[in-house]
Amino acid sequence: MGLSTSLNTAVAGLNATQIGIGVISQNVANAGTAGYVRRAVSTSDTLSGQTVGSQSTQVQRLLDKIVQHQLWQESAGAAYTSTRADMLSGLDQLYGAPGSATALDSIYSGFTSALQALQNDPSSYSLRTAVLDNAGQLAARLNTLSDGVQSLRSDAETGIASAVTQVNNLLEALTNVNARIVGTPNDAAAAGLKDQRDLILSELSQFIDIKTSEDARGSISITTGSGTQLFDGRPSVTFGFDARSGLDADDQWSSDPAQRGVGTITMSTGSGGTMDAIANKTFRSGEIAALVEMRDKTLVQAQAQLDEIASQMAKALSDRETKGVVTGAGVGNSATLAIASPSTLSPGNTITFDYKATATGPTQRLTLVNASAGTVLPATAVGDASNQVIAVDLSGSAADIATAIQAALVATPGVPAFTFSNPSGNQLLISAPAASQVMGVASYATNTALTGGSAEIPLFVDGGAGGVAFTGSYEGRSQALGFAGRITVNPDVIADRSKLVVFNTTAGSTTPQGDATRPKLMLEALTQTQRSITNRTGLDGSTATTQLTVSNLVQRIVSSQGQSVETAKRLDEGQQVALAAIQSRFQQTAQVNVDQEMAQLIELQTAYAANARIISTVKEMMDLLMRV
Repeated sequence: MGLSTSLNTAVAGLNATQIGIGVISQNVANAGTAGYVRRAVSTSDTLSGQTVGSQSTQVQRLLDKIVQHQLWQESAGAAYTSTRADMLSGLDQLYGAPGSATALDSIYSGFTSALQALQNDPSSYSLRTAVLDNAGQLAARLNTLSDGVQSLRSDAETGIASAVTQVNNLLEALTNVNARIVGTPNDAAAAGLKDQRDLILSELSQFIDIKTSEDARGSISITTGSGTQLFDGRPSVTFGFDARSGLDADDQWSSDPAQRGVGTITMSTGSGGTMDAIANKTFRSGEIAALVEMRDKTLVQAQAQLDEIASQMAKALSDRETKGVVTGAGVGNSATLAIASPSTLSPGNTITFDYKATATGPTQRLTLVNASAGTVLPATAVGDASNQVIAVDLSGSAADIATAIQAALVATPGVPAFTFSNPSGNQLLISAPAASQVMGVASYATNTALTGGSAEIPLFVDGGAGGVAFTGSYEGRSQALGFAGRITVNPDVIADRSKLVVFNTTAGSTTPQGDATRPKLMLEALTQTQRSITNRTGLDGSTATTQLTVSNLVQRIVSSQGQSVETAKRLDEGQQVALAAIQSRFQQTAQVNVDQEMAQLIELQTAYAANARIISTVKEMMDLLMRV
């Protein structure tokens, strides 16, 4: 090795050491900077003739990419759980702590207690006033809760709009950074650009669950967990959202634009194509997925539960039950039901038919809902295997009703070949096939009048429809949908409080002012009578029809809300722990350790001094040669 080669080698080593010192100084200066990843200089040997030298080749970012990808996955999960937990906490605050003065169950208990007191002293004007006051508070509380649920849905709608805008902005920012990275040598500037890129990806992962890959040029490609391509050097799609304002219970998501009452997220491709991201289930985790789930599922179910309470309360007090007579105790038996001809059943009123398909089989129910021919019930109203609900036109004469029911049974899968007929007058005859058995039949008609000989009372009415009685109609739309926001106390009862007791004003048979029949009926209808709770409520995560009293229903729904919040909080706490753990693993490699940097600086100082000494020695030797 000649002196010139020694000099070149020492100069190369000196340059590499200078770059290393520069990188260390940069590491130390950015030790607390968010998103900064520790750098190190990677050197390689170069061969010149028979001489091996040192040359600085690149500045490397020290991070574990596998752990980084796991970090982005956990970040999406944490954003999802925290968003759900926050919104459910807001819902829980609306309901209030069970048993507190403003809690729904407490206000409901106040109403039933007032009914109990009125039953004991029906003639008391003050007790009648107390019943109406408590009924008004209960209706108002349901109105407030319904408004609160829809306000939360509107908040979710606004949140989705904001998140979609931010995602588009992040993808655009990523385009600019990615273009600068491609083709750039692996120096300190490129490392800084990659830090910027990873910060963008980290923020993006909070909105959408992402997977990334990098090609040889350094260009990034991004897909969602569902497989949708988001970015490949530039955005593959642009998201759009047609936000709606002031949501109410009728405004729900549908894949049919004509039926949809809320905004949907669209993906526009460069070729001009458009897809519905919600319909395609593009979002599986992250903030957007949580907001969509809360708006379209969780809060819709919360509204359905409130509507069920309001509906069951109204119908429990106003529906008049007429039971049929079963003839015979075994298979092949029959039953008769007296039914007005023409029918007095209002739209939404029902006939229930209990049967056994076989002698030893379970008792099943068929609920026939009075609706115009061709009415299609919403999916949340069709019941389940043990209680099928079908729409039948129950208007007209008894013969018309028998014909309509028979046609509906033939078209309903799984129902044995029972025969409905009208042998005479107002009689409906149900005949079981040889292997099946009729267990019971009854009709439920809404008493829309305050007097007339029947103790049932339309105490709660539909304020949004001009104060009409609630019948559960499906004409045009489901009357139950959003009923919690419209329920109100019948103004005619408020105007004449005696109607809480007096239900017959016919001369010679007027109800005495001290008669307890109507107060007793109201109290028992709410606290003792078992009612079929529809599967739309999703109590305890079940989609099966449940038999509960109205009082039990209120308690179950209030307690289930608290349980849902606690479950969401526990899930979020667990996810935050998982996120913190993976962040710690990532920081072990990527975070700057100042003590470690100082130790390396000492090593580089030593190397720098050694290379400088070599250069000085070579210079002295060359000077000596020049003097010869």
